[in-house]
Amino acid sequence: MGLRGVVSNGVRATHDDGVAAPAKPATNGSAAPKHAPNGAVVPAAPVHVAHLTKSFGRTAVFTDINFTVAAGELVEITGPSGAGKTTLLRLIHGQLRPTRGEVWVEGRGLHRWWRRGLGRIRRDVAFIYQEQRLLPRLNALENLVFALMLVDPSVPYARIRKRALEALDAFGLGSRRKAFPSQMSAGERQRVAVARALASKPRVILADEPLASIDEQNAKVVKRLLEEAAAAGTTVIVSSHRPTFQAGRVLRLPAGQVMVHRAKVGAAGKAKIAVAVGAAQPVWRRLVPQNGHNGHNAHAAGNGNGHAAFNENGNGNGNGHATGNGNGTRNGHGSSRPTKRKRKVRGELTLWRRSTALLANSFRLVALGGLRSWRRDLRITTPALGSMALLLVMAGVIAMVGLAVYNVAAYEASQASVVRVYLASDATSANVDSLKARLIADPRVASVTYVSTDQALKDAQNRPGLVSLGSLSTTNPFPASLDVTARSVNQVGAIANEVAGDPAVDPTYPTSYDPDMYSRLRHIALVFGGIGAALLLIFAVVAYAVSANSMRGVAAARKEEVTITRLLGARGWMLRGPFVVEGLMTGALAGALAGGLAGAGWLLANRFAAATYAQVLPGVGLTSMRYVVAGLIVAGMLLGALTATLGFRRSRE
Repeated sequence: MGLRGVVSNGVRATHDDGVAAPAKPATNGSAAPKHAPNGAVVPAAPVHVAHLTKSFGRTAVFTDINFTVAAGELVEITGPSGAGKTTLLRLIHGQLRPTRGEVWVEGRGLHRWWRRGLGRIRRDVAFIYQEQRLLPRLNALENLVFALMLVDPSVPYARIRKRALEALDAFGLGSRRKAFPSQMSAGERQRVAVARALASKPRVILADEPLASIDEQNAKVVKRLLEEAAAAGTTVIVSSHRPTFQAGRVLRLPAGQVMVHRAKVGAAGKAKIAVAVGAAQPVWRRLVPQNGHNGHNAHAAGNGNGHAAFNENGNGNGNGHATGNGNGTRNGHGSSRPTKRKRKVRGELTLWRRSTALLANSFRLVALGGLRSWRRDLRITTPALGSMALLLVMAGVIAMVGLAVYNVAAYEASQASVVRVYLASDATSANVDSLKARLIADPRVASVTYVSTDQALKDAQNRPGLVSLGSLSTTNPFPASLDVTARSVNQVGAIANEVAGDPAVDPTYPTSYDPDMYSRLRHIALVFGGIGAALLLIFAVVAYAVSANSMRGVAAARKEEVTITRLLGARGWMLRGPFVVEGLMTGALAGALAGGLAGAGWLLANRFAAATYAQVLPGVGLTSMRYVVAGLIVAGMLLGALTATLGFRRSRE
């Protein structure tokens, strides 16, 4: 390939005869630089590298690299193995941080912020990896659809799927769309990776040895499609061991020499490449419409011919002739504003369609993606599921005990203003009626209720310990009484003292009033509540530790998947959402299992040991059990979501 040395970006280039050419600045067809609000100069070119140096420890990969790549330009990076070709591409993609120098991509200085805003840049900058980096759990079509949804989730799913199918057809992979990466050859995986990068219509394409793993015929197709992408306005940077593409310029590493390639593709060469592309070429025309960059003027270096390149629908801004992808030449007079790719897509859709598509695609990415991952990771999450269920069962038992204590305390609190006046066994009806009338006439009394011995026995059966007391005797040990409700709890003691000594009242045990009883009940409730809370806290810590270890195992198993998703430009919620859904499902299933076990125990206790259960857990009926089961499910979901979120953070680190 004919290479003629000229100077680009202030770097001294070398002629083929080895004579150094004088250095001078070159614009490469890029627009004038912009100025940031702080006065710093922001290069207008899509990619700008200045004085770039990268070292690993004390070993320098390359030093003082300078070049600018304009819109619609194809630049090839060549050099031997270990020269830093992949490292340079990774620096431009934000995967590495430069040791020194500047890296500007789409007007953003990666050398300044590096990690900040990388997702937005990667949605406009596609990377074709030498090792493909396809998601192993998705087939070929799903890999493309997933990547396109990450780039712009507001596009309707039908359009995304259609575009993915067209991209696969363009590379002759339509019949392999349901094949998983493990079922494809290295060449097929490489073509899927290239199709994934080109289908998203990126503004910049970085290709690391894109022809390394494919045969000669498919290499011609990939080569031609990358060249047409540059002709359509996309900035393309390709790395290879030796010059292979029809590039406008070639950057040689590790020296950093920029060589300008002036050779043009002749008619015979174009015909030969067209035969290789074959029937896929009409499909490709729909895959690479003008992506929003302006064409270059007659002095711009674009695809090696110095003319501005357009597709059949492109509009230029220049004063030279515009070459239009085989459609002849058109006059470049007149000007038009560049239209960004995303704005063009959104302009074709109404707001409600974009919103509907965003919700639908978000549901697919987060909910359906998380459910599918949960189903596939069920074997890994089974230990966490069992441990969480067992601990939640124990927590449910403690919750039922707490409810029983609460019911007893609430009942006793409701009886605080009620004093039971026990009647003597030999009291006459006249004595009882006289006492009742006297109490009703007392202004401190709100009501008086007569309780017979049978009613007293029935009430005792619902109170812990009193059933066993009744079973000690063949007769009813509970006397009749008058339940006196005081208007104020402070007046209960005075009423109890006043009725003592009445002929109708039992002289041995006149009333139920005990001034220390309520304080003792409060103390017991506090003790039980503290013990229950401590046990719940211990169980929660143990459950979190067990489930967190399992979820970290899931995150570690999916670390490569998360890395690939991040490199595709996924937003934070796209990465975190499936993990949270997976944790929610694991926790919900564990909570449902625990609730089922607790409910089954409650049913068995009521069926075969109702009396004993009533004494051990008084007041915990069907309604209370429903709340316990619902609480276990909610607690499991919260625990699962928490452990999944923290496990995801660990995987990101």
